[in-house]
Amino acid sequence: MSYMAIARKWRPTTFEEIAGQTHVTRTLQNAIKLDRIHHAFLFSGPRGVGKTTAARALARSLNCSEGPTAKPCGTCESCAEILAGNSPDVIEIDGASNNSVEDIRDLRDSVRYLPVRGRKKVYIIDEVHMLSKGAFNALLKTLEEPPAHVIFLFATTEPQRIPDTIISRVQRFEFKRIPMAIVVGHLRKICTADGIQITDAGLRLIARAGEGSMRDSQSLLDQVISFSGVEISDVQVTEALGLVDRALLYSMLEGLLKGNADACLEAIDSVYGFGYDLSEFTSEMLELLRNAALVGLSPSSKRYLDVPDDERQRLSTLADGIPSDVFVRSFQVMLDVHDQVSRAPRPRLVLEMAVARLVSIRPARPLDQIISRLSDMERRLRHGGVQARTGSSREGGPRRSQSGSREDDDESEPVRRPGSPRARANGPAPQPATRPQPARVAPRSTPDLRPVPKEPRAVASPEAPPLAEPSWSEDAAEQEWPDDVVVVESPPTPIEPDAEPEEVATAPPPLLGDVNNVERYEAFRRWLKAGGTTFDVWADHSALVRVAPPVLRLAFPSAFTSSQARQRSSDDRIRSALEAYFPDCIRIEVSIRPKREGFETWNERQAEAREQRRSDLRRVFEADPTVQAACTMLGGALKIVTLEEELNQKP
Repeated sequence: MSYMAIARKWRPTTFEEIAGQTHVTRTLQNAIKLDRIHHAFLFSGPRGVGKTTAARALARSLNCSEGPTAKPCGTCESCAEILAGNSPDVIEIDGASNNSVEDIRDLRDSVRYLPVRGRKKVYIIDEVHMLSKGAFNALLKTLEEPPAHVIFLFATTEPQRIPDTIISRVQRFEFKRIPMAIVVGHLRKICTADGIQITDAGLRLIARAGEGSMRDSQSLLDQVISFSGVEISDVQVTEALGLVDRALLYSMLEGLLKGNADACLEAIDSVYGFGYDLSEFTSEMLELLRNAALVGLSPSSKRYLDVPDDERQRLSTLADGIPSDVFVRSFQVMLDVHDQVSRAPRPRLVLEMAVARLVSIRPARPLDQIISRLSDMERRLRHGGVQARTGSSREGGPRRSQSGSREDDDESEPVRRPGSPRARANGPAPQPATRPQPARVAPRSTPDLRPVPKEPRAVASPEAPPLAEPSWSEDAAEQEWPDDVVVVESPPTPIEPDAEPEEVATAPPPLLGDVNNVERYEAFRRWLKAGGTTFDVWADHSALVRVAPPVLRLAFPSAFTSSQARQRSSDDRIRSALEAYFPDCIRIEVSIRPKREGFETWNERQAEAREQRRSDLRRVFEADPTVQAACTMLGGALKIVTLEEELNQKP
């Protein structure tokens, strides 16, 4: 008797023997029991997972003399003929070689004839995606309404190439890759029946090389038996299949994790010397890095590993204490290397040069730790800058006598905090003649990023800079404004003689001395701002255009702010402010600011001042050696500088 390959000898004949496709076999068995057999099926999935085998099993179940039954007898004439492949009622067609319109026309003519022995005439078209577009179109009508005795069974590995008009007329079943444990168990059953001695590790190597295909795994087992005989060792399996020795893979992984370049280069030299494919080596390294990452990812992630217990234990030992980000970055580097090795004319050079990248991978610092260190450094720089500006350090600060009075009150001007009432009354504080220098750090190999003790420091006041006269001209003031002008009139309102003191106290505070219109409007704005958020639009987004009694002309930057202002235009607080600060004006004209004019609101002036302070602070930081050293250590650059008053603002 001639030899029969293992894949043919052990091919399943019933639904129960099909391994790893329970979701398909159970559905087909229930459909047979319930007599709900569709007239067309599409079996799609990877190669060697049981698509054609399931089609043959379904044909036997339908044409068995005891059927239709989910468990055919296997002894009747119909079952025997289908099993032998010579049944006249089961026609198997190769879609690759019978893909023309003429072939489909012959099939369409033959479906009219009744089956010879069985109940159904079954057409099994393998690799149906190879049919031409014209062939598919010729099959449409017959596939939609076939004769009652005809069943179509399609099998394909590329369902995306089948037209939607075909898929909509069939029941589709997706076959999946067979898990490694099921493949190993099936191979063990074959080896036991045939008297083959092989270890479980050797069977796992064969199943891993089969990539979830039962037919491929059986063919590889057949190849290993031909190479080694009935007694097979793990080394023989590796040599017969051209697989990379697992010891070299683990040597490479250990060298990567420990930063040992010599171990990595030695492993590459051994792989190259043994004649292994370097592309296969990098592919195996990708899987090993993935397994090592899963071992350290979580306690329950180990169940996703298809490796023996000894390898799982070794992976746990290697991954102990290694952060997961190291494996992630190593995997990304190895993935790029695998793509380059598969295309490079000299792959060994590419892999050896990649070792320099792989051994230099170190755990990344947590982002919160980096932010904390940068914050400490910013505080130190701010502290040093304040000392340079104010001269209030512990060593050089003003001394006090035993009585508590300052000894240099007569020679030196007291330091005024910016923004304080006294500073505003006496004018801006004098600035030092030289540019403030950042805090100096003693030379050392690594910048000292420890926080320093907090000391009193000067903080820039968020007050707006002094207002300048608006840059309006007579021509601009007399230009034609939009029609949507809101007029707020304020007729003189006499104060009653018997007014209560509380009512007088709530009036706008008077202005003292000779003040110009800009200062009057600033008082006008502050009075509205003190009234709460109701007047924020008036206080923050209005710009003074012109004071031309009896009219006070204001402008807003957009239609939205102008609309918001109109809603509060009749409020008593606005009327009282107009009467107090612009007594010669009896109404306010509000309009949208012309785009060609440069009247600035209080918010816009504040934004410009903050941007200027931020720019000055950035220049100080960029010139500081401590910041430069930190950027060099972190491999980055200074990107964002935030003012202190912005830290507590809500996003």
